[in-house]
Amino acid sequence: MAVTIFVVRATITKDREAAFNKWYNEEHAPQVLQFNGAVSARRYKKILGEDKFQYMAVYEFASEAAFKRFQDGNGEVPGALRQAVERIVASARRAPRTTRGA
Repeated sequence: MAVTIFVVRATITKDREAAFNKWYNEEHAPQVLQFNGAVSARRYKKILGEDKFQYMAVYEFASEAAFKRFQDGNGEVPGALRQAVERIVASARRAPRTTRGA
């Protein structure tokens, strides 16, 4: 059972959308799933609502330790995937975080 979820949200310009979808489907998701500890990679496209992000990707990892290994690389992540992870993690760190009260 996966216990750690990593969520990435993005908006892709129309002129880059076809290339993005091809890269995600044919390269990125399969590479992520080769990582020992990655359980699933799913991507969703917004069809309704006010959120400014068009896509949301949800990555499941077997444990927090597996996700940290993925995030850190430690020689286990292929080069192109490592670069994508670095961009995703850097973007996630810059994103403002909000919390909602109960």
